Amino acid sequence: MLSYLIIVLLFGNRVMDVKAEYVFDVFRVDSCPLSKEDWQIRSNQLKCNSSHGYHCVPNKHLTSLIEFCYPKGARIPFEEGNCLELAAHGILNQVPCKAFSSGCPESKNNIVFSNELHRYPKCLSINTDLRCFDADIACIYSRFTEEISSKQNQTTTEKNIFQNANHRNNEPEGINVAAVVVPLILGVVIFGGLIFGLLVYLRRNRKICFKKRSQEELEEETVKLQCAETATNHTKKTSVAKPFQRKEDNSCVKLAKEEQEHVCSSDDDEYEMSKTGDDHSEVNKNLKNIHDAILKNDEREFDHLSRFFDKDLLELTNNRGLNSLHLAAKSGNRKFFQRILDFGLNMKSRVIDGRNCLHIAAYTGSNLVCQFLLEKDPSLFLDKDRYDMNPAHWAALGGQDHILRLMMEHKCDLLKKTKYGENLVLFACIGQHVSVCKFVKSREEIKNLLNDKNTEGWNSIQYAAKSGNLDLFQFLVENKVDIKNKSDQTEKNCLHTACENGNLDICKYIIHVEPELLKKSSNSNQHVGHYAAKSGNTEILRFLIEQLDGDITNPLLASPTKDKINILHIACKFARFDMCVLIADTYPYLINEISEKGWNAALFITEKAGAEKERINILNFLVQRRLNVYHVSRSGKTILYNACVNRSPKLVRHLLKHYPDLLDIEKSMDPRQAAKSKEIEDIFIHHFERK
Repeated sequence: MLSYLIIVLLFGNRVMDVKAEYVFDVFRVDSCPLSKEDWQIRSNQLKCNSSHGYHCVPNKHLTSLIEFCYPKGARIPFEEGNCLELAAHGILNQVPCKAFSSGCPESKNNIVFSNELHRYPKCLSINTDLRCFDADIACIYSRFTEEISSKQNQTTTEKNIFQNANHRNNEPEGINVAAVVVPLILGVVIFGGLIFGLLVYLRRNRKICFKKRSQEELEEETVKLQCAETATNHTKKTSVAKPFQRKEDNSCVKLAKEEQEHVCSSDDDEYEMSKTGDDHSEVNKNLKNIHDAILKNDEREFDHLSRFFDKDLLELTNNRGLNSLHLAAKSGNRKFFQRILDFGLNMKSRVIDGRNCLHIAAYTGSNLVCQFLLEKDPSLFLDKDRYDMNPAHWAALGGQDHILRLMMEHKCDLLKKTKYGENLVLFACIGQHVSVCKFVKSREEIKNLLNDKNTEGWNSIQYAAKSGNLDLFQFLVENKVDIKNKSDQTEKNCLHTACENGNLDICKYIIHVEPELLKKSSNSNQHVGHYAAKSGNTEILRFLIEQLDGDITNPLLASPTKDKINILHIACKFARFDMCVLIADTYPYLINEISEKGWNAALFITEKAGAEKERINILNFLVQRRLNVYHVSRSGKTILYNACVNRSPKLVRHLLKHYPDLLDIEKSMDPRQAAKSKEIEDIFIHHFERK
């Protein structure tokens, strides 16, 4: 019975259809991208863009990681000390993480952006069984104590019923001691069993680090449960490397002696094998040393460690699923690669993201390894990873034009595209590599790739405008790539893209060589001013004003979109304080303009979650400029209602304190019912108690 309770507690989570809970498409994933490169690649694969930005976060129940194109943008600001979840029917919501053992987002200006979430792996690692973040020890413990309390109450109730029935039948005199003692003993046993189960679970999953410590170490160690990671053992087919660990950015105490009882993590990659017993630490140590020697090209250390080599050990992988053969391909050491291959490792094995050894060697520019692989098995070039990229695409992304030349010598087809229409040049633009574009131009067979487009109509000019490399952009313009090209779906051009991404130098260059683009708008009537306002780069907006002869009455920059959204609305929406100041000073009449939905700037301030301090500063500034804080939209929404929907506690407190009459507007929807959040409800309760 006790074992059953523990198993149910550990693994009995709910299974939900995440797609049915949100108003836009979301997709379950086993893990989120943990690098800027992978984040961007995945964004391209899902066909996300700046207005529908790629995100990967836990769902609102913490039962799954999900990825999606967020309809409110790609770069959502939120406050440090928080992670994100997709709440309600599709709203990015802040989740406090200051109680994490480590890895909670931090920033010098208190603001973090959602497209940088890959830098905080702890926010992207959850325990789906307990519905907690892996680093949230308090949550994990509370889940156990909740179940303990529930089980104790159930046991006590059952025993009371039994004893009462027995008492009525036998009618004993005095107190039945057994009726009191037996339930008490059973309760203690169950409580102890569950606590024991918790400790075993945490230890097995690297949540508790047991080691012998000196008195000095005990005095210095004030943080408990530093290793709150849930290790995930992946099982792969024989053609795929065997991953044994998932990396988290934790910093458990580094162990220095072999006789220490258990290893939780190191300062570099974490290594968790399927092996158990006394040799666990030794195997762990040997494998990490082997991987380090390979990556450092340390031949002496590699030779020294070769006495430990066997196929099983060399097939074990690091956090990204790279085994020793993959790492040798990455380092480019032909000798290491051959010696590891001689132990029978599969040359066609793939890492977690689907790359093979040729993908890896091509990206890092490992010429000797690439040449060996192309001669040994040319079919490796035909393999595509989960992003539909072949090895040539990775070579272009890494700026390895010499590898592309080698591939051409081996008759590889460099004209191949992904299913999204991405070619060598587009990947070179993402990686900002002019040399690859020059190589493509120099080869008659592939030079037309410079002018190709992806399936959304983007050409290399637009990719270069986004990445921000001026030399690359100039090269493409000089080689007659169409600077006027527009995307098929939104009709966004390269100037829009440069403004949106805050690339001032490219904006200046575009207007210099093609000034007519200054007055072009997208199909929703978004102009350069809207995109500049979104980026927050005030220098770009000042430059645009100058290009229009300083005419502040010019209808271009002051004109709204088809939905009557002006540039101040955009700046408020994305919490760009300096941009709001510049716009309000330059175009003061925009402050109380109303959008098609009946929103003024006040409602746009709280349209998105995050960056609450910035939003409060914007509100205070615009109130001084006569912003109507009590404005109500056509559907009955107010600035307070939006703040509650987005679960922005600081904004809600600020609004209740300084604008309490927002609760008494007749036409408005009830903001208190909008949040469905205990934290927000407590703020309202406290507010009414003070009154």
